[in-house]
Amino acid sequence: MAALASSWKRKRDDLKKRRDSLFEIYSRDPQNFHLAREIKDIDDDIAECTQHVEQERRAEQRAADKVVTTPK
Repeated sequence: MAALASSWKRKRDDLKKRRDSLFEIYSRDPQNFHLAREIKDIDDDIAECTQHVEQERRAEQRAADKVVTTPK
């Protein structure tokens, strides 16, 4: 499961980099609604990735909580 979470994190990080570069351009031309829409779509994708990362983290935590150690 850690591999899944790391792939979602990697995708999220890539999207954040793309969003940041677009936002830098947008901040110089705030009337560019096409760019604003593209940034909004990327923000939605980032939120989706974050949700998947959190789901994976919770699943890993539940699995770790279920591990029962037997005394020797």
